[in-house]
Amino acid sequence: MTQITEELVLTSLKQIIDPDLRKDIVTLGFIRDLVISGGDVSFKIMLTTPACPVKEEMETMAHEIVSGLDGVTSVKVTMDAEVPQGRGVSNNIAIPGVKNIIAVSSGKGGVGKSTVAVNLAVSLAKNGAKVGIMDADVYGPNIPLMLGIGYDQPEVRDGKLIPIEAHGVRMISMAVLVPPDKPMILRGPMLHGVVRQFLTDVNWGELDYLIVDMPPGTGDVQLSLAQLVPVQGAVLVTTPQ
Repeated sequence: MTQITEELVLTSLKQIIDPDLRKDIVTLGFIRDLVISGGDVSFKIMLTTPACPVKEEMETMAHEIVSGLDGVTSVKVTMDAEVPQGRGVSNNIAIPGVKNIIAVSSGKGGVGKSTVAVNLAVSLAKNGAKVGIMDADVYGPNIPLMLGIGYDQPEVRDGKLIPIEAHGVRMISMAVLVPPDKPMILRGPMLHGVVRQFLTDVNWGELDYLIVDMPPGTGDVQLSLAQLVPVQGAVLVTTPQ
């Protein structure tokens, strides 16, 4: 009977290739906490995102490959994710505890931008990520309505706003700070102040992703976001016409 060693297990797992990163999961450092006790083998596959579309396939392949090794009687594979801290596209100071900021924008209104932002946030949360959504569309703040939150005002603790949570997503919006029947006229410095407050005066806690629902087009909010924090990525929503 072949002796089961760490090298043998890791070599066998090199058959599994991450389709996005195009390297095997051992070289990528995904294999953690490998324990071998007699014929029992257990290990963890640590992915870079809980929303990995092939995580179930990886788990199945890893279990089958290691189970096929001579001398192995049982295999336990645990799937987990550790979202890396994004570097972003600027040298601005990151929000403490927030690893990645993703902007969702569009060239014009009415193309489903907010719908995409909400669905993206909820989907990531359901896959195990810690997610927040910042409603920066100050002229049409409809994220609370889409999340079914209503217009209850958030709590304030130690001088910080506490995001309202729904569907596993933490949310802040102008709609929960200003009465719905009160008109808002905001430009330039005032808009910059709102964006800064949402970023720095809100206790977001530990987040893997902060989704920012931007106003349509380009303007003061987009400029403020780019100036204040590093944005790791963006989703541009459009329609065929």
